[in-house]
Amino acid sequence: MSDADFVTLLRSATQSYLKSVDTWEAAYQRFYRLASPHQVSSDLEPEYHGYLAARKHLQECLPRARRLCRKHGVRDPWAGILHIRLGAGTPQSGRVTAVGQGERALIAQSLTALEAATRMPQEEAPEERVDPPPRGIWGRIVDYFF
Repeated sequence: MSDADFVTLLRSATQSYLKSVDTWEAAYQRFYRLASPHQVSSDLEPEYHGYLAARKHLQECLPRARRLCRKHGVRDPWAGILHIRLGAGTPQSGRVTAVGQGERALIAQSLTALEAATRMPQEEAPEERVDPPPRGIWGRIVDYFF
């Protein structure tokens, strides 16, 4: 798989992961709950299984994503994205997300930079310049006047 195709796959895996986190948090906020970071209630099981599947898919992509970030000099936003704690806050304490807006913006910037870095060599291939054959003195005089 080429790097450009992998970055497309990475973007979809990241979006799926973030969407699963948002879905879980929305379901978690529906009812009054006590903070329970290591326990999942029965009403959150489908969302939690969706989260685990998206997390596993993203986790499989991360080693290559980190290598690409190092290769192209892009900041690596993947260090803490999988180390979030779902259910650490309570609904009455206010809207707190597991993945903050700053982390999401950094991920979006990194994905955009990786897409640009991996597609650049293919799209911006230098055009070969073809020089006309050398002309004699009469050809240069004709070119000068006409």
